[in-house]
Amino acid sequence: MMEFNWLGVFVATLLSFGLGALWYSPLLFMQRWCRESGVDPGKDMASPVKVYVTTFLLTLMSAFTLAFLLGPYPEVGNALMVAVMIGVGLTAASMGINYQFAGKSQVYWFIDAGFHVCRFAVIALTLALWP
Repeated sequence: MMEFNWLGVFVATLLSFGLGALWYSPLLFMQRWCRESGVDPGKDMASPVKVYVTTFLLTLMSAFTLAFLLGPYPEVGNALMVAVMIGVGLTAASMGINYQFAGKSQVYWFIDAGFHVCRFAVIALTLALWP
């Protein structure tokens, strides 16, 4: 059975979740993302609890999956390399295909894909550095 740093996975999830809050905030990309996605920032979400709980659970799934792929004691450089490869080579590339067929802008894709690359890096760094 594979060994996991469950606390590291949970902390990585929290940090990744926090990165998302910052990334999509007015300090960074909220205005441009709303314009590109067609979301009205002044309109309340239909079900914010569902959105945030689902987002947290999916982020936890991502952190767990990356922990599984990296193993119990990943080296920082290797962890970052794997995270960037997953972020760019799998996630961003797959999103790019979908965004092309959906007629979404490249700016919208760069914002979303950039977030996922960064969040995988945050998760990997946390898993590599957490005691």
